[in-house]
Amino acid sequence: MNHPASYRPLLLGALGASLVLGLALSRDVRGAAAALVQVTNTALSPVITKAADNPARSAFAMRLFPSVRAASTFTVPAGKYMVITSVTGFNNGTSAYAIAIDASTGGSYGEQQVPFALEKRPGSWTYLQAVPVHRVADPGTVVYVSVEDSDFNDSAGINVDITGYYVDAS
Repeated sequence: MNHPASYRPLLLGALGASLVLGLALSRDVRGAAAALVQVTNTALSPVITKAADNPARSAFAMRLFPSVRAASTFTVPAGKYMVITSVTGFNNGTSAYAIAIDASTGGSYGEQQVPFALEKRPGSWTYLQAVPVHRVADPGTVVYVSVEDSDFNDSAGINVDITGYYVDAS
C-alpha cells in the first residue's frame, strides 16, 4: 500500500511546473512574443545578430610620428565613432612631457593629455606603456596627436601607437 507522503514530491513538482507554465504563458509574455520580428540571414545579406558592437569586430591600431612643431592627424571614417582605448609610445627628446590627443566629441573639440610617467634624463628615452584612455571621436572628424613640450626648439623623436575600436554611428 502506498502512503500519501510518498506522493508529496511528485505533487509539489507538478504544482511548480504548473506555476512556471502559467507565468510563461501569461498575457504580457504572449504580447511581447507576438511583437518580435523575424530576421532572415542570407549569404548575400548577412545580419549581425550577436555582439554587433564587439570591439574585436572593428578594432583599429595606428602608429603616428608627431613632433614638437607639427601634430600628426588622421580622419575618423564617416558613419563611425572612434573609441581610443590605449596610447603607447616613446620620447627621446629632452623636455617633452606629454602626448596630447585632440578630438571632436559631441561636436566640440577637447584635448586629453597623456603624460610621460618618468622624469627625463638627458640622453635617455621615456616610454608610455599602454596607458589606458577613453576618448571618443565623432564620425568624419580630424583627430590631432601632438607633443606637449616646454621647449619649442626640442628635436624630440616621438612614436605614438593608438589602439581602440569603431562603433557604428547609426
